[in-house]
Amino acid sequence: MTDRATLRAFAARLREHGVGEDTVDGDAYASLGSGGDAQPWSARAEELWTSGGGSWRTHHLAVALHARAYDLEAAGDPEAAFPYWKRALAHWAELYHDSAFWDRMHEHLEAVGGTEVPAATVQEVRERLPRDLLAPHLTLAAEHRLHDPLRARAHVDLVRESGFPRSAVLGARADLVREVLAEASRDVEEGRFDEVVELLASWLAVDPGNLGLARALLYAARRHIEIVVAAPGWARKIEPLVERVARLVLPAWDEVGTPEGSFAVELARHEYWRGIVVRELESGPATEPAALEQATLRSGRHLLRALELDRDLAVKNMYRDVEQLAAEEWALAATARQRQGLPDGHVRDALRRALAMSAPGPWGRLFMARVLINLHTVRPDDLATARRLADEVAADPEANQPDIVNALRGVVLSLASARGSEWS
Repeated sequence: MTDRATLRAFAARLREHGVGEDTVDGDAYASLGSGGDAQPWSARAEELWTSGGGSWRTHHLAVALHARAYDLEAAGDPEAAFPYWKRALAHWAELYHDSAFWDRMHEHLEAVGGTEVPAATVQEVRERLPRDLLAPHLTLAAEHRLHDPLRARAHVDLVRESGFPRSAVLGARADLVREVLAEASRDVEEGRFDEVVELLASWLAVDPGNLGLARALLYAARRHIEIVVAAPGWARKIEPLVERVARLVLPAWDEVGTPEGSFAVELARHEYWRGIVVRELESGPATEPAALEQATLRSGRHLLRALELDRDLAVKNMYRDVEQLAAEEWALAATARQRQGLPDGHVRDALRRALAMSAPGPWGRLFMARVLINLHTVRPDDLATARRLADEVAADPEANQPDIVNALRGVVLSLASARGSEWS
């Protein structure tokens, strides 16, 4: 009962079955008219059936409200239609969950038809109900997406808030974008990245929390970024895209709570690039301490989040340096706090995150060793850790660059003399 013709036919049947009913239903049926003038809704029928009286009246009311919504939408008055859509769907969802109603419907169908109706048939109708009732809203959302996105989004909100099972709602939202995602996939493979981003962004304006759209957008952006990073000035070029995509996918992230599967994998890679862009554009040992602290905290958090989202990120070719870079950023955050004269507790908080990385790299180790040596209160275990880090740098065949060697020499001299401890 989801199109106007079906609803009108149902109104006629209501009128026929109204004979002999109680006063409330009789009056409601009468207000719908008769013959070719029969309507599925009237203000009087709505008023009478809204007063309650069990699931059978709820069913009549749902049909009437649904018909009224259709009429108002078709008349170009969506503002008036949406309250009717919302009420109708709420009543349909109530009926969907009401097993007693479906038992009575089974009995009614057998009585009217004069023959046995298989229970499986009734159950099939019940299971199809959410899909049939939500489908028109998907059509209207797609129809209004470009010229009236707020109206389109309101129809998706009706689907989301309908009260039908979560699986049915997610299935409807997946149906909404199935062809769009196929189109986006083709465009990505053909290198039309800008077009894909604009297409998916327009759909996310309609259904901001749609997981399929968000995942596709992350994938398209990542594929684009992995090509752009080979060009000079890449960080400045991708910064607007990275931040725009982050804003667009946040509602889907909020909706799922804890990301899983391919969505988590793509989010991890995006968080990596968010961290790297900040690192490239705002971070560095020569940066003014307060600005350095803010930049390294931002980049460090993005990189840590990337590792949390995908524990295997560091074994993927382009992302293998994620732990090394995360360690460097958190070590630089500790350095920046130290250079500002902040208490050891604040310095150690950032340093702790750097020390937790399993692959900090030579620069990360040297930054951490310097911080440990220059704490206000240096403990024996701080010096022991600094010595270990310096030893690891000295033994690293990749750490043979002059600037790394000079930095290591400075750490060794500090360990040998500044704190009066013998180098081991």
